[in-house]
Amino acid sequence: MTLVTFDAAEIAKVQNFVLGERRKSLSEREWHFRLRGYGYGLRESGRNWVVTALLENADLFEIDEGLLNEPMAIRS
Repeated sequence: MTLVTFDAAEIAKVQNFVLGERRKSLSEREWHFRLRGYGYGLRESGRNWVVTALLENADLFEIDEGLLNEPMAIRS
């Protein structure tokens, strides 16, 4: 797997998108599914998640577990 380099602004934009999709999801499985539709993947790396680009088969960046403390969507 290759590593694609983004500048800080691009990483922040994609990270905000990924975390926004997480807030909309009811489960980790749905979160993964939603991101696949946009060409992104997730894989666990210890306590963190690595965001990947599916078409390039490349790691983009790592999301720190501290940013994942927010609960997923709660629908009634």
